[in-house]
Amino acid sequence: MKRTFSDPYCYPETTILRNHFGITDRALLDAAELRIVGLRNDQLFNTPPGSPHNLKNLLSIHKTLFGELYPFAGKLREHTGRMTKTRPNGYVVVYCDSAFVPPQIELVFNRLASENFLNGLTQQTFVERAAYFYGELDAIHPFREGNSRTLRLFFYGLAQSAGFHLDWRILGATETARNTLYAARDRAVMHGDSSHLASLFHALLSPR
Repeated sequence: MKRTFSDPYCYPETTILRNHFGITDRALLDAAELRIVGLRNDQLFNTPPGSPHNLKNLLSIHKTLFGELYPFAGKLREHTGRMTKTRPNGYVVVYCDSAFVPPQIELVFNRLASENFLNGLTQQTFVERAAYFYGELDAIHPFREGNSRTLRLFFYGLAQSAGFHLDWRILGATETARNTLYAARDRAVMHGDSSHLASLFHALLSPR
């Protein structure tokens, strides 16, 4: 992530995230994250959090994934301003300013609750609404790190409760598939168009 000022989540004069182990070497931190978060990720996919799929649920997933490593696990992003990500082709994606994360995420979850957490929908309608909410939450980018991994688990559980199976492994199979997901997410974030995400969700979703 690119920042326009000193990042309070990192050690001074570095881009290394503050962590419980005091690791200041990028390669060592990446290895620790791969091992620790990978294990917790597998555990959560085997036993996803149940309903209601609200903000508390989302924070709990993030806390479980990253709590052993990062002190900000399970907490909404603060004091970072807008966050950006530059894709390999130079395309820049801009996410919500941290000052607006709490009110914006509350609006999204209020709407999700008003739609009964997408229960009782046909498969096609579920796909369309899930893609919409995924795009909204990705645009907010509630966490300093780990948004994508947390959202995958959250929507996996949301689909389970609604009677569907969301198989993310399909998109992780090839680099082309992953890039297709990135492009669809970026379009939803930057243009409010979740139709490409919906098409991907359609390929990933099946009845339980």
